[in-house]
Amino acid sequence: MSQRNGSTARRRTTSRSRSLRPPVLCALLVGALATVTACGSDTGDGDSAQRASSVTSASSAAPPSSPSVDSAGTSEGSRNERPASHTAQSPPPSAHPAPSHASPSQPAAASGARRVCSKTQLTLAAGRVDVGAGNVYLPLVFTNKGSTTCTLTGYPGVSLLDSTDAAIGAPATRRGPTHSPISLPPGGSASAALHTLNEGMTDTPCRRAAARIRVYPPDSFDAMKISARSFRACGGVFEVEAMRSGTGG
Repeated sequence: MSQRNGSTARRRTTSRSRSLRPPVLCALLVGALATVTACGSDTGDGDSAQRASSVTSASSAAPPSSPSVDSAGTSEGSRNERPASHTAQSPPPSAHPAPSHASPSQPAAASGARRVCSKTQLTLAAGRVDVGAGNVYLPLVFTNKGSTTCTLTGYPGVSLLDSTDAAIGAPATRRGPTHSPISLPPGGSASAALHTLNEGMTDTPCRRAAARIRVYPPDSFDAMKISARSFRACGGVFEVEAMRSGTGG
């Protein structure tokens, strides 16, 4: 009887402990979960907040990323923007140009300008032959037939011609110094002397006799011709002197 009572008491105790075990285990599990949840929220949420804060700080501190570049090498941002011009604009042209400091040109026909005698206002004649001391001089006389004053300066160009107008030997070489410009008023004359040697003065023979003398006035390309009066260049000398006033006679 006592054994039954004892067995009954153990079963009751066992059944009570069984009836109490699930709530106790649940309580323990709930407490453990609460602890884990608390720990997880302390670490996980804090780490998340810290990471978010660090990311935010990093994004705010980092420089803005450069715009992407397409395959043609053109920036997307540059395509959508109008870049400001960095070139300084040139000032507009002045409506009133600066005055020129260049000296004014001289008039073509300034006072005192030298007017060269042209062929059209000249006549040409052979002067009187001067023979002496083995030398022969033949003046070539230019006379101004025009109505205005002109000048002759320097040397004329002279050649000896035969009857067919073929040149006889080389042209005359220049002899002596030049003179100041010769002013020829209307009717005035100036001359340039041809010079050669008498025949036999040297071993060099004379040229054949000329029919005409061709003369280019100084500073002119227009030739004039006169009779040579049987003038011959001898001794290897054929020269012309510079222009001088008068007829040379």
